[in-house]
Amino acid sequence: MKMNLLDEFEQIFKQNEIPYTLEIKAEGHYAYRTDEEMRDAGIAPDNVILDIVLDEKNEALFLGMIRVPHKKRGQNIGARLVQAMKNFAKENHWVVILESAPENLLFWQKMHFSSFMYETYGFWMMGYGAKSKLIFKVKWTQMKKNLYAEV
Repeated sequence: MKMNLLDEFEQIFKQNEIPYTLEIKAEGHYAYRTDEEMRDAGIAPDNVILDIVLDEKNEALFLGMIRVPHKKRGQNIGARLVQAMKNFAKENHWVVILESAPENLLFWQKMHFSSFMYETYGFWMMGYGAKSKLIFKVKWTQMKKNLYAEV
């Protein structure tokens, strides 16, 4: 199940000639890195292109980071990665949850994510795949303590 999603990410990277390495940070926590250090406003410079947590207990995928290398932007690569996550969520009856900075809300809304909560640290919580915003809130509450325990 999760290997199909990881395989799909890797296929997208290969098709778009984005070199990557996969780092398994913990069980269910995957980070893809590239050879280009990226600098973007509000984000520490690093080479992470995709950081996800697959939480099997809560049937939720948490998207911690998605960032396409500068020379590859504008080619719908990010949208294809997000579509792979959405397909995974639909096929497995999971949800996708992420934190969005206010300036990125429009992108996530275009990708059919719903905002369900505002966190006091300035980010909107957004989700995809549930029939009710309450489901997102419950799953986020359950996941959050484990996600940030790693930090």
